[in-house]
Amino acid sequence: MKLTDKEILDFVKQNITIVKDMAGYIEMKEVLCSIRGNVIGDVCGDVVGNVVGDVDGDVGGHVCGNVCGNVNGDVGGNVGGNVWGSAKG
Repeated sequence: MKLTDKEILDFVKQNITIVKDMAGYIEMKEVLCSIRGNVIGDVCGDVVGNVVGDVDGDVGGHVCGNVCGNVNGDVGGNVGGNVWGSAKG
């Protein structure tokens, strides 16, 4: 089913905070909904939920849920649960 422009705008207004940084680039500051797809870029903040897929970079913040995939980078903090695979490093 195709969404209308009004439905898209209402969804964005309710679920995504968008700002301009000091250099004038547009950034998403907060996303208040699930993402059922890929994030191609950095997440510079916390994830309050599960990551069901791989992390191809470093974890330098908090994931308040499970990571159900591989972390192909460094974890710059504590792991407060089990590691069900190998830890190399």
